[in-house]
Amino acid sequence: MNPLQLPIWKKLLKKKGTSNPEIIRFLRETSVFGKMKRRTLTEIARLVHVRKYVEGEEIFRQGEAGAGFYLIFDGKVTIRSVRDGIELDLAHLDQHSFFGELSLFSEERRTATAIASEPSTLLGFFQPDLKEIIETKPKLGIEILLSLTSVIVERLQKTNQLLEKAYYKGKQKNV
Repeated sequence: MNPLQLPIWKKLLKKKGTSNPEIIRFLRETSVFGKMKRRTLTEIARLVHVRKYVEGEEIFRQGEAGAGFYLIFDGKVTIRSVRDGIELDLAHLDQHSFFGELSLFSEERRTATAIASEPSTLLGFFQPDLKEIIETKPKLGIEILLSLTSVIVERLQKTNQLLEKAYYKGKQKNV
């Protein structure tokens, strides 16, 4: 069963149901949706889920199944990983940032925990929302997929550069 179909999700996450101009404006200001046409943004605004979090509240936990990604409408979020008893803050994100995008394409377990660092409002966009767009409006679905793919590729390239830099730095120490 899809975790988003459980009754608790329906209470926690509320669909906007309208094309809120404030949400459309916000989406236009994000790197993932910023270059999209207005009608695409209107459709996304209709599908996103709005949720407020208090400071210290977990958005999702490391090891949980992922179902979608989040955009920070306002507030701040810390992405934290724990391995072998060592806690590491991987990122500190603020307004217009997004996280968890890989879970739109895979139901793999979350690799980190996301925590609201201060009172925050997030927009959630989940697998069922993406599938609905792809099935009902394929051109819009393709536009969204291409945009998400370009962002994921950009992040992967940055990660590769960091790994390469760390590798060469390690090699230089051993010389």
